Amino acid sequence: MTLVEVMVGTAVLVTGGGALLLGMHYALVQSDYLNHTQIALQAAQGELERLTGEAFGTLATGAAYNGARQSGQLAAINNAELPGAALGIQIKTFPAGTPWTTATLLDLHVAACWTSRGRRIGEDQNCNGVLDVGEDANGNGWIDSPAMVSTRVATDG
Repeated sequence: MTLVEVMVGTAVLVTGGGALLLGMHYALVQSDYLNHTQIALQAAQGELERLTGEAFGTLATGAAYNGARQSGQLAAINNAELPGAALGIQIKTFPAGTPWTTATLLDLHVAACWTSRGRRIGEDQNCNGVLDVGEDANGNGWIDSPAMVSTRVATDG
């Protein structure tokens, strides 16, 4: 073998090894993201389940959900793997614009926000549970996230 062949072979080996390491890095990043999304989704589903257990009148007019009926209300995600993560709870009448006192259907929406490897996930960029000015990227009036759940509940009376 000549020196040129050895150098070309080494360059191919180093390039292949670098590509392999880069691929492993991206696989780990994606694995973390999916793990965090699953944790956040489970927290959102648990919160939505809790909300559906509340009385319709409490959701529609009770003081405990004033923020949720406006632009959102904060609920914490208690998981050590997602420090600083939060849920945004929103409640709206259906159809939109129905007065709260006469509503017979409510839309319940729970969306999670968290930080994964320095990147904020979800529209609620400050994780305060509220859809602040400039956070609604698609203009639909809901906090959106890869981990969000919604349901519609009817009056029980």
